[in-house]
Amino acid sequence: MKNVWTIYRREIAAYFNSPIAYIIVVLFVMILSFIFFIINDFGGQTQPFIRGYFTLLPWVFAIFIPAVTMRLWAEEMRAGTIELLMTMPIKSWEIVVGKYLAAYTVILICLLFTLPAPLLAATAVTDVDWGALFTTYVGAAVIASVYIAFGAWISTFTHNQIVALLVSMIVLLVVSFVGFPPFTLYLNRLAGLGNFLSWFGTYYHFQEFSRGLLNPVGFIYAGSVTVFFLVLNNMFVEGRKY
Repeated sequence: MKNVWTIYRREIAAYFNSPIAYIIVVLFVMILSFIFFIINDFGGQTQPFIRGYFTLLPWVFAIFIPAVTMRLWAEEMRAGTIELLMTMPIKSWEIVVGKYLAAYTVILICLLFTLPAPLLAATAVTDVDWGALFTTYVGAAVIASVYIAFGAWISTFTHNQIVALLVSMIVLLVVSFVGFPPFTLYLNRLAGLGNFLSWFGTYYHFQEFSRGLLNPVGFIYAGSVTVFFLVLNNMFVEGRKY
C-alpha cells in the first residue's frame, strides 16, 4: 500500500498544483446550483423538492469526470514519463489504483462542496427526508466510481487529452441515458429490451439510491464495473512493460 500512497500523492499534487482541480470543483458546484435554483426554480415551487438538486447528476458527472480522468494516462504518454513510471519498482496494479483513488478524491471533494446548497435549501422545506439525502450522496459516490474507472481506461488509448475527454464524455452520456424512463420506454417498444438494458446504465441505480434505498444491487453493479475497467487498465500498464 505504500506504493499506492506514493502514486496517489503524486497524482493529487498534479491536480492541485495547477488550476485544473479548482476550476472543476467550482464549475461543478456552480452548474448543479444553477440547474437547481434557477432552471428548476426552487424558490418558486409550492412544494420544494431538495432531491431535485441531483436530478441531472449522472449527466453532469458524464461531462465533468472525463475532465478529471483525461490526463491520467494520456499526459504520461504525451510527456514521455510513462516509460520512467514503468521502470520504477512498483507493481502495475499499484499505479492503476493510485491514479484511480486520486481522481476519485477530486470528485468526492466536488460532492463535499455541494453540501451547502441542499442544506441551505432545507431551511425552506418543512419536511426534509434526510435519509434520502444521505443515500443520494452515497449513490453519487457509487456511480462516480464507475465513471472514473471507465474514463481512466479510455485515457490509456491516446496521447491527446482532448480525445480522451471527448470519447469518455460521449460514451458516459450514453451510459447515463440507459435507464432513463423515456429511453427505456422507447427501447421496450423497439425491441423489448429497455428494462433489461436499464440495469447496465447508471441512471436506474442512481434513482434507487435517491429514493432512500441502499440497494445491494447498486453496489454490486458499481463494484463489478469498476473492477472490470481497472483490470483492463492494469492490462494496459502490464503491456507497456514488454
